Amino acid sequence: MEAFEVQAKKPESQSHGYARKVRSKPFTVTIGVGFVLLSALAFGSTPAFVRLAYTAQINGLSLVVFRCLIAAAVLWLVARLVREKAAPWGNAWRLILVGAFLFGPQMWAYFAALGRLDTSITVAVVYVYPALVAILVALQARKVPQGAEIGLLVLGLCGVGTIVLANPVGTGSAAGLVLAAVTAVGYALYVFSAGTVVGDTPPLAAASLVLLGAGSSSVVAALVTGQLEFPQTVVGAGYLALHGVVIVPIGLAAYYAGLKRLGATFTSLTDTSQPAIAALIGVLALSERLLPVQILGMVAIVVAVLGLPVMAVCQSRKNPNVPEPVDVF
Repeated sequence: MEAFEVQAKKPESQSHGYARKVRSKPFTVTIGVGFVLLSALAFGSTPAFVRLAYTAQINGLSLVVFRCLIAAAVLWLVARLVREKAAPWGNAWRLILVGAFLFGPQMWAYFAALGRLDTSITVAVVYVYPALVAILVALQARKVPQGAEIGLLVLGLCGVGTIVLANPVGTGSAAGLVLAAVTAVGYALYVFSAGTVVGDTPPLAAASLVLLGAGSSSVVAALVTGQLEFPQTVVGAGYLALHGVVIVPIGLAAYYAGLKRLGATFTSLTDTSQPAIAALIGVLALSERLLPVQILGMVAIVVAVLGLPVMAVCQSRKNPNVPEPVDVF
């Protein structure tokens, strides 16, 4: 497996497959890391705002429905305003299916787990997903990851575990643990699949299509189970607007912009910064305190994430004739 990969569409004669293009130049990698960090900043507040939405009597499935459909509409409108090119037809349907059968269901499990299990334990279980993504990519490439890649992945996961498990917490329910594990597996499959099918689809279009698929399958699930509910208060509507207009559009569009530059493995590695960002948000906004061991965990994550551009520099020196790919966002 190459250090930094992205899926690019093959010529028309091979339109059903995708080729792997190496993205190892420092500038490209640094931009990709920046986008994923922006995504992590947006999504780092999700657990807190999910719990606040629950206090406004909004159930988890309805929250998924509205946050996905509102965000899909917002991203589609922004894509039209900035005149982003439309997604290729084949890619569009594949992205909708990824959203319907992977992105949406893993959110159902995640929100349900947050309602049954301590947030820190939920996050600890879910953030096993970067290791699962690395395994999937390695199996697809039929090549063992490089030692440096494995080292960065382990360092990032150790940092996540240190942050979320440092404080004493309750054990939660067995059902919550199962739901968190299902979320980790589902999110790993989603990231891996999205990295495979996104191709040359622009990030705004890709994100809106995935959200459309997730929102559509969530509507069906909510109707079948009788859980589709509209907000009954202004506060509840405000939480839905916050999710659908701000958090999800920024988070997912930035994630896809990073995914196109880094590939699935290192996008998920950079995303391990999300628990650290969430902890910092708690310190700045809620006056929470960090334990010294949690600060060490943050340092470990920062080192792991910053290791990506360093690896790119080393790789570019070994292959100085590799041209810098051009990306447009």
